[in-house]
Amino acid sequence: MMNAYELSKLLIHEYSAKILTYAGDRPRTVQDMCRTLGIPVTQGYRHVHSLVAEGLLSCEGKVLTQKGKWTKLYMSQIRRAQILFDEGKVRMRIELKTGQVLWSDDWVANAVV
Repeated sequence: MMNAYELSKLLIHEYSAKILTYAGDRPRTVQDMCRTLGIPVTQGYRHVHSLVAEGLLSCEGKVLTQKGKWTKLYMSQIRRAQILFDEGKVRMRIELKTGQVLWSDDWVANAVV
C-alpha cells in the first residue's frame, strides 16, 4: 500500500473521487464512468488502474458491449477513509465494505536543512 501522503493524493484527486463515488452502489464500466462523469477515457483508465492496484476498486465481472467486445465492471470497495495525524506521522485508515481495515504506510515530512 502507498504511504499516507500518496494515498491521500490519489483519493482526493477529482477523477478518483468521482470514480469511487459513482461506482459505490453498483459495478460500472470505465467507459460509462468516463462518459457520465466527464473524465477523459485515458485518464479514467489510469485512475481505475491505480485504484485497483491499491485495492480500493475491484473488478466485479465483465459485460458484452453493443460492439461485441467484453469490458470489465468495477465497483468501489471503500466504506470509509480517514487521514490521521498521530505523533508527527500521517497515517490513513481505510475501512472496506467487507469490514476489513487497511492502514497505509506512515508518512513523515522530511526536514529541510
